Amino acid sequence: MGERRLSTVICPNCKRPVKPRECSRKSLSKRYVLVTYCCPRCGAELLTEHIEVT
Repeated sequence: MGERRLSTVICPNCKRPVKPRECSRKSLSKRYVLVTYCCPRCGAELLTEHIEVT
């Protein structure tokens, strides 16, 4: 699976622009995964995505 490039977001903890890093990936079913992106500085959870596996 290719890693997606995300734009910069402001971390609520650091108050700085950061590029989120993938920190967890859970399989929900055979077709879907739940990917969580975190701040590389403090580890705060920033984004959660539902991705369909092809």
